[in-house]
Amino acid sequence: MKRASYTELAVTSGMVFIADRCRPDLPSVTNDAERVVEQCLAAYGERRIIYRDSEGEWGELLHTGIQFRGFAPYTDRTPGEVAA
Repeated sequence: MKRASYTELAVTSGMVFIADRCRPDLPSVTNDAERVVEQCLAAYGERRIIYRDSEGEWGELLHTGIQFRGFAPYTDRTPGEVAA
């Protein structure tokens, strides 16, 4: 099974920011959200998971600390805005 490809943009004490690599031969982060959440929880603990989708929009992958539970819009500051 093919899996989404994404890159880590920033990690803070409460959040991890990732971006979909938008590879046409692989599913998007949105379409592979359950697996992406599992990977992020294993790598970063129970941080909020903020992602930039294949359309360039920011969203949040919601989770229970154990598994994916849905999507939410994200309109707060992104890594580039924090650095600016």
